Amino acid sequence: MRMKARIGLVAFPILGLAACGGAGERVSIRGDFADTAAATSVRAVEAARDAEVKGGRFELRGLSAGPATLRLVRGADTSATLALDNAPAGAGIVLHGLRTDARSHRAFPRSVELTGTELLLVNGVRMGADGLVPADVDARGAILALSDERDALLLRPDDAALPDLRVVVGLGTRVVGDDGSPADAASLARGDSVRVQGRADHGFVVAERLTVARRLAVLPEPSAAVTEPAVAIESPASAASTPAPSPPTPVVVPSALRRVGPAPRETRVRGGGRGRGHGRGKRH
Repeated sequence: MRMKARIGLVAFPILGLAACGGAGERVSIRGDFADTAAATSVRAVEAARDAEVKGGRFELRGLSAGPATLRLVRGADTSATLALDNAPAGAGIVLHGLRTDARSHRAFPRSVELTGTELLLVNGVRMGADGLVPADVDARGAILALSDERDALLLRPDDAALPDLRVVVGLGTRVVGDDGSPADAASLARGDSVRVQGRADHGFVVAERLTVARRLAVLPEPSAAVTEPAVAIESPASAASTPAPSPPTPVVVPSALRRVGPAPRETRVRGGGRGRGHGRGKRH
């Protein structure tokens, strides 16, 4: 059973206030940065409002519900942007550990905490509280992006109630086809329909088994590829149902979505990183 999204610990600036709306219709957004020098101010573009960054944190209040674009400013220059596509009236949004992806010039939070909604589209990535992902994952979805080494996947679950899942594919992951025969993780591609079975681990899904079902319709190209090792990405996972919809905006899997600390045992790399995620480890 999915846990209810936790109330945000860090207040986010409210994105909007309807023209005649009360406090219950306002959106609140707060954020903190992984690098306290990343920005000096944050501008809510649609509302033409600015918030000063103090101690690596900012807050915007009284903004209107709906799409919101945040522009991170350092000195006189824009350092990155962040798009929130679906902030509903009364929502409270907390963006933790914001980092800028150098390739896309977009800012991504390490995690989010939400009130008034369970899911939020951040730069086209469906994000939610960690509690939305069950401890034991058995889900289907479409691959939105993956690392060059095929050891990290960003998966859009078929279940619209789940956030996009960051999946770690390690030496202990068994990769098979629909008929159960061995498959090569190197053949995985964007648009593939995949069933993921594994466990949640601090915002990641450590895959024990990947079942590659079929190739779906071509998804829009992400504006930046996954270039970091899988163990550095807070993994994706999927759920069960119908083919996953294409994200409304290009999907970027940035270096901001990196795992901090030692990798799970089954994802540690031996032999200079060759053969990771190819199903050559111990099979269960």
